[in-house]
Amino acid sequence: PSIMADGGGGFAPGIVFSPAERDLAYLRTDMGGAYRWDAKTERWIPLQDGESESSFMGIESIAPDPVDADRVYMAAGMGSRGPAAIFRSEDRGAHWQKTRVPFAMGGNEGGRGLGERLAVDPNHPNTLFFGSRHDGLWRSDDRAANWHKVSAFPLAGLGAPGSPRQTHGGLSFVLFDPEHAGRIFVGSADPGADHLFRSDDGGKSWRAVAGGPAQAMLPVKAAIGGDGILTITYSDDIGPNGITR
Repeated sequence: PSIMADGGGGFAPGIVFSPAERDLAYLRTDMGGAYRWDAKTERWIPLQDGESESSFMGIESIAPDPVDADRVYMAAGMGSRGPAAIFRSEDRGAHWQKTRVPFAMGGNEGGRGLGERLAVDPNHPNTLFFGSRHDGLWRSDDRAANWHKVSAFPLAGLGAPGSPRQTHGGLSFVLFDPEHAGRIFVGSADPGADHLFRSDDGGKSWRAVAGGPAQAMLPVKAAIGGDGILTITYSDDIGPNGITR
C-alpha cells in the first residue's frame, strides 16, 4: 500500500536567481533541502535526495556563481546544535562536495528568511564570503573548500546561543557590488548601533554606513539594481514570528 501526504508545511525562505543565465533559479527550504528550477519542464528539481545528514536539509543560504552558470554554492545546517557545512557543485547541484565548518547555522531557526548570507565575488569568483549567525564574517579563496574568519570585520558575533530555542540573526546578508570591484555590503541583524557595513578593498577594511532607520529596525534582505542603487528591507525582528513593523 502507498501513503500520500497533501498540504505539507514548512518554509521556502529564499529564491535566488543566477546572474549568469536567464531562468536559472534555486530555492531553499528550512527542512526540505534545496531545489533548482527547470525552465523547460517548469518544475522544481530536488537537489539533495542523496543526503543522509538530516541537518543538511535545513538550507541557510544559496549562492549561484555570477560568472559560471554551472557552479553553485550552498550553506546548510538546520540549527545551532547540529552539524553545518558549505556545499559546492560544478553541475548545478546534481552532485556536491562539502566542507564541514566550525560555525553553526540555523536553516530551520528564527531568522531563516534573512539573506542571502553566502555570496560569490563576481570579479574574483574563487572568493566567497559568508555572514554567520554567531561567529562573524568568514571568507574562502578556493571556491568554498576552506574557510577562515575575517578578523578585520567590526562584529565578531555574539557567540553560541544559550539554549536550543535561542538564536541570533547575525550577519543577515553579504552583497557584492558588480559594478565596483572590491565593494561589499554586509548587514547585521543583531542588536547594536550599526547595521550596515561596507568595504571598498575586497574585505581588507570595513566601515559602518551612516544613516538608515532607527536602531530597532534590522536589515532583512538587500539587492543592488541595474541603476546601482542599494535597496534594503527592514523589520523590527528577525522573523518569521514577532515582527510588528
